Amino acid sequence: MHLKNSSPKFVGRILGMGDLEALLEKVNEAITEDEAKDLGKKFLKGEFNLIDLYEQMQAMKKMGPLTKVMELIPGMSSAKIPKEVLEGQEVKLDKWKYAMQSMTREELEDAEIIDASRADRIAKGSGLSAGEVRELVKQYKQSKKLIKMLKGNDKNMEKMMRQMQSGQVKF
Repeated sequence: MHLKNSSPKFVGRILGMGDLEALLEKVNEAITEDEAKDLGKKFLKGEFNLIDLYEQMQAMKKMGPLTKVMELIPGMSSAKIPKEVLEGQEVKLDKWKYAMQSMTREELEDAEIIDASRADRIAKGSGLSAGEVRELVKQYKQSKKLIKMLKGNDKNMEKMMRQMQSGQVKF
């Protein structure tokens, strides 16, 4: 069988090798280099907040469906993440976006102040349950803690990447 007109990108995707060039094009369309640098600095210092998370979610949305983006990342298509799981994550991200749109600037800048009564108010404003709002805050805090833990520690980063590929780390 001769694949004269097949592109290396297409073949790479089929083989699970991803397409970094296409991924970088999508990233460049979604976020500027300066924005990426600023966010990278915030992440490394552990200073990112829900506003930063919201902006990242908006940029991810511009890149297209998670299932398509994951195909472009080398090794991720071989991670065998079911399409339903990725689609569920997209739904969850949309819900979190609604929750963040119902938060005050103060809450977005400091999620620690979100107590039960604030979670109830945010839930009513976003059409979500208070449990879904608490899940967002919990995930945000865990992410922040994880980034602080990984800061400057390549061994921990490698361990987390192995766990992500084996499906042990959930987002």
